[in-house]
Amino acid sequence: MNKCLDQLKTKKEFNIVRKSLLHLGLISVFFVSYGAVAVELPSFSGSEQIVRIPQITVNDTNLLYDVELHLDFDSGKFLVRKYSDDAPTDIAELNLPFKLALGKTANINGTDLQFQFSDVTDDSRCPSDAVCVWPGQVVAVINVIRAGKAAEKITLTSPNAYPIVHELSGYKLELLGVQPYPLTSTAIKKQDYRVILRVTPLL
Repeated sequence: MNKCLDQLKTKKEFNIVRKSLLHLGLISVFFVSYGAVAVELPSFSGSEQIVRIPQITVNDTNLLYDVELHLDFDSGKFLVRKYSDDAPTDIAELNLPFKLALGKTANINGTDLQFQFSDVTDDSRCPSDAVCVWPGQVVAVINVIRAGKAAEKITLTSPNAYPIVHELSGYKLELLGVQPYPLTSTAIKKQDYRVILRVTPLL
């Protein structure tokens, strides 16, 4: 689902994006689907410029896709006009974080690995607008599918500290985040859950 600036869920969510895209006119580094690249924002004076970025990774725990920035060098400001929460394809890259919606499957490029986000069986995380004596936890169930083998079900439990690491044959699976984060005023629907994962080769 594409979102416009005025539809950002919280001020905190916008600030996460804003802080990661500071210093207009400098070289800014973003992680995109084919690796880490440097995007040089051109130095000029004049009218607004539009920059489109396939994928931005913010502190490993927030992924935004198809980000459209409107840059105004006269005022030194930028606006995030729109972005998508969901990956445009089912192909993910080794060593780079990727986001999965509940029920969706990602194929890891160059491997025989597939990961399916199948369920959230518990979410007792302390809401961000509450004070709790226990931080709670969230439990995500991931199906690992490899060619010629039966699917393996992995349960990843996060006590609000990331990453959560699970070793596979030849690879390491990391759970980097579970979204959205609970609020006291809103119940999270199962279909709204997203996990952020990363797969890296074991050395």
